[in-house]
Amino acid sequence: MIRHFLKIFFTSLILITFFLSVSVLGYIFLIDKDIVIGKIDLKDHEDEKIEFYQSTTFDYGTSIGIAASNKKRFNVLVAGLEGYRTDTLMVVSYDMENKLTDIISLPRDTYLPRNADDSPEFKKINAIYAEEGIEGLTLRVEELLGLPLEKYIVIDYEGVIACVDLIGGVEVKVPFHMVYTDPYDDPPLYIDIPQGVQVLNGDQSLKFLRYRKGYDNQDLGRIEAQQQFIKSAVKKALGLQLPALIKEAYSHVETNIDARDLLNLATDLVGFSTANINANILPGMETTLEGLSFYIPSEEDVESLVYSLYYDQ
Repeated sequence: MIRHFLKIFFTSLILITFFLSVSVLGYIFLIDKDIVIGKIDLKDHEDEKIEFYQSTTFDYGTSIGIAASNKKRFNVLVAGLEGYRTDTLMVVSYDMENKLTDIISLPRDTYLPRNADDSPEFKKINAIYAEEGIEGLTLRVEELLGLPLEKYIVIDYEGVIACVDLIGGVEVKVPFHMVYTDPYDDPPLYIDIPQGVQVLNGDQSLKFLRYRKGYDNQDLGRIEAQQQFIKSAVKKALGLQLPALIKEAYSHVETNIDARDLLNLATDLVGFSTANINANILPGMETTLEGLSFYIPSEEDVESLVYSLYYDQ
């Protein structure tokens, strides 16, 4: 339990920094031959007929598909696990032409039924991974958002605290005094973080990201706090030389992103700023269905959000 809330930071920091720090990319793939990369599925580019940022499962005949065919936008599903369920889900979308990054966070209670006869708890998006794996989950999110999505990153928890400490901590504005105790957690959890602006070390960051209670809008408030943390962490990381951080982190990454494709991105990333990161939450509303709390996506607003990624107007 103690590990899962950290995934949103760990994933975003590693993924975004990995894309945006050209010096680190060059170091990792061109200089340091001793780095042990985690589980990465490398594809044979000789048989690949589409660009690496496109999807083989997406219908490019749609209006978004037509726009996507003419726009270099790289979409990646990021999943943080809690046992056999996904506790954290987001899509990181990078516009390679305009150097803009958009993060779309998907609440864990998002209503995404697959079979009408399923029990209510299996109609939540966080239940898909256990039955369909990361590939099936990626396809479901692609259908939900209506944008090209085939690449994914799944993050384990080990080494995360070390990574936060490696960059010297992260400055955040703690919105209120966070106090929480769970002696039955494994290991027992004790949170006591004062209100105000402060630099959190690795252990404190874990507790900050785990904290649930006290937000006015519950899980959405938690997501907003996490997104604040992401931006601060990326800003801090971009000012550092990060080969050790990436080396530590990538041993805990499962991804189908080809390392050579990341190198292709590197040529377009000089001058990126955290001001170019836009944080979004899947449009929708919370409600109760079948005795459980669900987050119901707004089809119209989701479509509008995706259109904003691919159309200038």
